[in-house]
Amino acid sequence: MDPRRQLTLLAATMARDALTATGASEVSFEPPAANSLTATFNANNAVGVIAACPLFDLSALEADGATLARKVELEERLHAYGARDVALWVPPGAPLPDDADHAAGQVADAARSLEVGEKGEVTFKVDVAVRKTGSDGSYMSVLGGLSQQWARFTNQVMGEYQLDSSNVHRLPDDEQKVTQMVDFLVLVANGIRKEGSATTVQGEDTWRIQRIDGVEEPIVICAPPTSVADGRTVRRLMRRSLREAEEAIWETAGFRIAAMITLANSLDRELVTTALRGIDPLLVAGWDYMPLLVDGQSRALIEPSPPLI
Repeated sequence: MDPRRQLTLLAATMARDALTATGASEVSFEPPAANSLTATFNANNAVGVIAACPLFDLSALEADGATLARKVELEERLHAYGARDVALWVPPGAPLPDDADHAAGQVADAARSLEVGEKGEVTFKVDVAVRKTGSDGSYMSVLGGLSQQWARFTNQVMGEYQLDSSNVHRLPDDEQKVTQMVDFLVLVANGIRKEGSATTVQGEDTWRIQRIDGVEEPIVICAPPTSVADGRTVRRLMRRSLREAEEAIWETAGFRIAAMITLANSLDRELVTTALRGIDPLLVAGWDYMPLLVDGQSRALIEPSPPLI
């Protein structure tokens, strides 16, 4: 399945579930056409359209043959393992696994413990490097996914250290698991006696998975690892996606849904809500519902209006 149709199917299923949770009835959609970012959508005996608005560089993904080939290979292996209703959200900056078969097996194993409609996580082993730079004080500078945890190392490490966790792109939701990771790296650091010495250990990169009712082929949501994900870029992509959506559905009657799809380490760290404040109000005025879809979760940027409620 092509990436555009995949994103439309993802948007339609997640919007369906979000609207159903708010009390909407008879919510369904027509299968999207190939290479289309729109689909016919039904709710409360009314007919409208949903537009998938990717807030990552979809064109760059489609032009990146290496990343696209890895994505397709991973999806094919997931299908072979029976994980056909699974969506895998790849954190920003994370490369797709070199060994697609092994990674697909891990994802499939994690998905088996989930019911349809549930979300979970899958962990991949990655290298984390620790280097001792001094013997005084108690401080660790941190690069990468654990950078926001740097203060937790203070007063636990004996000396000065540098931690490179660039291969960690997303932390687990379970705070206890994060604490265990920090405690383990404190032990590793304190085991380095000589200044200038370094060691590499195995850490974990944790990615979101979800099982979706109505999806029959696995979907890997990703962007090229080099894609920039800052507020300015998100705002630019939002303007472009909304304009393209308007052009695609301008003759369509009924209600209109714009589903914003972005990549972030968690719902709490998404940049879209802030970026929306800098958007021309006329660009969003004609939409009846605007869900934000990120990391397997949804949040309403614009609450549904009649006939969706």
